[in-house]
Amino acid sequence: MRTTNLFILRGRVGQAPKAFNKAAKINVATDRAWTDGKGERREETDWVTVTILNEKAAEWAIANVAKGDAVYAECRIADGSYKKDGETVYTTDVIASVFHKLDLGQRDDAA
Repeated sequence: MRTTNLFILRGRVGQAPKAFNKAAKINVATDRAWTDGKGERREETDWVTVTILNEKAAEWAIANVAKGDAVYAECRIADGSYKKDGETVYTTDVIASVFHKLDLGQRDDAA
């Protein structure tokens, strides 16, 4: 059986993409809302840092994506670790294989 490591993300860019080593990192916000046990509406924003390793896709994102833009990404989750001051630091990275800017028009916070 084949397995899949696929993470789909749709959200808004929090700041302009940053270039590093022929790649790009982009912070993407996703919102969620729910009603808690007391009947009160709650909202929360999760921030995900997406890494684009493909050089051409990274260059495109840096040139064309700006803060507030809606984006869609298909990613994989990659765990890693490194040593810092003798301690092991564990990391989780979100690596995009597909990254698109979405044309959703004006943001509608009421929706």
